[in-house]
Amino acid sequence: MPHPLRMFEHGRLYFVTNRTIQGRLFLTPSPRINDLVGGVLATAVSRYHVRLCAFVFASNHFHLIASADDALALSRFVGYLEGNIAREVGREIGWRGPFWERRFSAEPILDDDALLGRLRYILAHGVKEGLVDAAEEWPGLTAIPELVHGARRVFPRYNRTAKYWARLFGRPHDEARFVTFHSLTISPLPCWEDLAVPDRQAAAALVVADAVARALEDRVGRAALGVEAVCSQDPLSAPMHVQRSPRPVCHASTRDAVVKFRRLFREFTKAYRAASELFRAGNWSVEFPDGSFRPPVVISVPAARTIGLLEASP
Repeated sequence: MPHPLRMFEHGRLYFVTNRTIQGRLFLTPSPRINDLVGGVLATAVSRYHVRLCAFVFASNHFHLIASADDALALSRFVGYLEGNIAREVGREIGWRGPFWERRFSAEPILDDDALLGRLRYILAHGVKEGLVDAAEEWPGLTAIPELVHGARRVFPRYNRTAKYWARLFGRPHDEARFVTFHSLTISPLPCWEDLAVPDRQAAAALVVADAVARALEDRVGRAALGVEAVCSQDPLSAPMHVQRSPRPVCHASTRDAVVKFRRLFREFTKAYRAASELFRAGNWSVEFPDGSFRPPVVISVPAARTIGLLEASP
């Protein structure tokens, strides 16, 4: 089944999510897992100059609200994040094999009301699923410390390559020798950029309180699993049922905005397919629509010599 096309607009906020394969609880919270995931996240944000506004890592999935000036940067950011989480966490829990269930989804957030709705969805994690009774009780990584309390967190990142070579040459290779620390940078939501920092934190606290109140109302009569039970789950296990739903084309607060975006996306898809057809026919200089990715070109050495990309063999 072909992947759905993506249209990345420069500077647009996206709601990014993915789930572990079979919904396995690979990301079951612990101080060690939080450090590993936090180190990868902090490194990825600084490496790809992404504006990360909010995030939560559940036991078997994650959600982010992020944007980038370069469309390709956002995709590379998520690729780096997922690949390195898979390696670090997989090594820690003893898992070999595919880590993520599918290619990540990234839906554009079209207006401020929709943005606050996505923020509520993220910050209510743990409560709406019946795992904890308060959002701040969630033992995994969440942006609440930064958004509500103005925390500035630093996470370790391990240089596995340097450790490998040190061990290969018989040098000391304990893990502490190959760690650097990276600060996690959280950017304010665009609708809060003009607010003073204390006012942003107060606004975030109100969003958390509203999200938790709604979640508890929907969950009435069901007791929470509890932090201890959440953290004691086997990370290689999978739940009996994993809730799956179709990917939305976008997040908007009005039907008109959704209809307008669908029309724009249809035009984008038509332009992309036309360019792709010319590209496959050999017109490698064809222009693809903004927000899309040009397919990689893979050609044989003889063909490269024929068209002058490589010099002929002596």
